[in-house]
Amino acid sequence: MNKIEKTTVCIIGAGPSGTATSIQLSKLKIPHYIIDKSNFPRDKTCGDGLILYAYKAMKILGDDLFASFLKHPKFIHSKKITLHLNNRSKIEFKETDDRDMIISYAKRIDFDQFLVSHLSETYANQHFGSGVKEIRDEAEGVFIKLKNGKEILSKFVVGADGAKSIVASKLANNKIDKKHASTFVSAYFKDVIDLPIGNAAEVRMIYKKMLLFFYVFPLSDGQVNISLGGRADHIKKYGVNLVDEIQNIIKNHKKVKNKFKNATKIGNWRGWSIPFHFGNHKITGERFLLVGDAAGLANAFYKEGIGTGMMSGIIAAKNIERCLNKDGFSEASLKKYDEDLQKEFGRLLKFSHYALRAAKYKGFFLAMAGLLKKKIEQKVHRIIKKRSY
Repeated sequence: MNKIEKTTVCIIGAGPSGTATSIQLSKLKIPHYIIDKSNFPRDKTCGDGLILYAYKAMKILGDDLFASFLKHPKFIHSKKITLHLNNRSKIEFKETDDRDMIISYAKRIDFDQFLVSHLSETYANQHFGSGVKEIRDEAEGVFIKLKNGKEILSKFVVGADGAKSIVASKLANNKIDKKHASTFVSAYFKDVIDLPIGNAAEVRMIYKKMLLFFYVFPLSDGQVNISLGGRADHIKKYGVNLVDEIQNIIKNHKKVKNKFKNATKIGNWRGWSIPFHFGNHKITGERFLLVGDAAGLANAFYKEGIGTGMMSGIIAAKNIERCLNKDGFSEASLKKYDEDLQKEFGRLLKFSHYALRAAKYKGFFLAMAGLLKKKIEQKVHRIIKKRSY
């Protein structure tokens, strides 16, 4: 019979939100476990773009970490994102001359390994390579059993285990919500030509039976990550085959096809889910809280969730310190975490929902975007600076 290992805090999931939680806990000198089903480095399906809160979170976690990120040979950066509303209209989001970037690109196999390499050897007890088989609340804490047989009893659990979180399912009783999630497919390509100058991001709104978003992101190895997706419930409702649609775009779209005329796909098409249900599902309870995708913190409109996930991990760690010092891990004491997330992300994420709803109505959205284009392009750098570095 295995001896049960005891800890005060256990983080389940070592993606960006989990590692950010761990690094911040280590800065606060709080010993903890961090577990993940995979060994690192490991691949992860994603669009590979980093913006806004990813930078802010890394700066908070440490200037040395952020400096290492900027110098990393596998990460590249750009000062511009171009959102193509259609073949004639676009909005350009540009960083000012005195700042480094508005977007960065990093394969998740590299970025996640980068963050894991910064975990503390003193405070972070790392258990990788075996997923959670069982989790339940008991009188003395949360009992966790891994698939390799290891048993852990923790006073508190952080669910950083993504869109299909076992912590969210078993402790919060949350269900997968396709009305508040996007489904995407992506693949890597080589020999893509005529990419925008300065590694600018290319984002296109594609109106078919429903609104789809198409992304072209360049990578440091010369490859390109392309992805396509939209609201999961609409994809199901209209019977959209994302692989067929993205292949049609790169073959026939007049603004895209030339880039891919000699390109070769590397590997298979891969799918993933991006949840944006924050505010609609439970994210705290007795002895647990959720961060990142488990908490549904992705932006509904432009889909990015790594930065908000990392920032939620930092906020979570600070709340864990407060609970350890005086308030305990009751559901009532953890409500402050909900409030802190709402204060940090509430307005931005609420606006993203409004923008996504408005964008469904093509004529209306294009007219409004045309009217507001200059104002958006003039003020965007202030918004970016507030939520960035």
